Amino acid sequence: MEIAPGIHRIKCKFGDKRMVYVHLLVGEAASMLVDTGCAHNPQQEILPYMQRIGFDPARLTYIVISHSDTDHQGGNAPMKQAAPQALLACHTLDRPWVEDTDALIQGRYAQFEQDHGVGYGDEGKTGIRAGCFSYPLDLTLTGGEHFRLGADWVVEAVHTPGHTWGHLAIYDPRSRTLIAGEASIWNAILADDWEPAMPPTYCYVDTYLATQDRLLAMEIDLLSSAHWPLQQGPDVAAFVSESRNYCLLVERKLLDFARATSGFTLREAIEQVGPTLGRWPAAANQDFSYGMAGNLESLTKRGLLRAERNRAGWIEWRLV
Repeated sequence: MEIAPGIHRIKCKFGDKRMVYVHLLVGEAASMLVDTGCAHNPQQEILPYMQRIGFDPARLTYIVISHSDTDHQGGNAPMKQAAPQALLACHTLDRPWVEDTDALIQGRYAQFEQDHGVGYGDEGKTGIRAGCFSYPLDLTLTGGEHFRLGADWVVEAVHTPGHTWGHLAIYDPRSRTLIAGEASIWNAILADDWEPAMPPTYCYVDTYLATQDRLLAMEIDLLSSAHWPLQQGPDVAAFVSESRNYCLLVERKLLDFARATSGFTLREAIEQVGPTLGRWPAAANQDFSYGMAGNLESLTKRGLLRAERNRAGWIEWRLV
């Protein structure tokens, strides 16, 4: 649906109950698709939506990937096949994982295996490969770039790190709309029925909190994110503030857990603290590895916790 003049929000489905919203910006001079969903989403939803509104993919100027994740970059190859003239771009920091599915799996989805024994296994990785058809990029961004879509319409790429190092949002000052991706992740990632599907997957806490502060300082009337309902007016600040406050709540819970134990692993924190922080399906609890590892790294750098390896070889944290 068109959520602001020239800005279309396209619902794409994947898995049993999951969805991701991608965005199409159509101006008289240029156009932009923000994210491509999973490998099946271009044929299943994105291209049919373009056809319904009378937009020819041959007119597509830019494809901007907000960040390196299967459900945001998985349709890159099919979209480039449908719109070969479109320039494919992402932030330079996310480029290695956006261009190469195996690098994405190893660097992002398998990052907790060696030190923490937490991962998706061979079956999970096979599923990721099946849903992520990567493609070489045409250019990279650093944030601050402006794209002229019409005579009086210029949008800006905003660097909003935290979920990934190179996460990008697209800001339209004309309608004060922010296409936010997962710059702000609230207290859960939601399913198609708006029920919690999994824990929030912020990763890099210090930059994530800085991003929330930046968003709170921006003039945003409409926040359109990847897995949440549209936020308008005062609800924008409430959504972003909850994202910030929830990250700090996880930090406090982890410190309380450290005080109650003589040491704990990431898996133990996920299994024992995770269920106290939300009501997503139990099977999704391990996805708290991203957020909790980020909190634990931040607490360790600040000298509140110390990390060392236990006899089993896993990293373990305890109070300083």
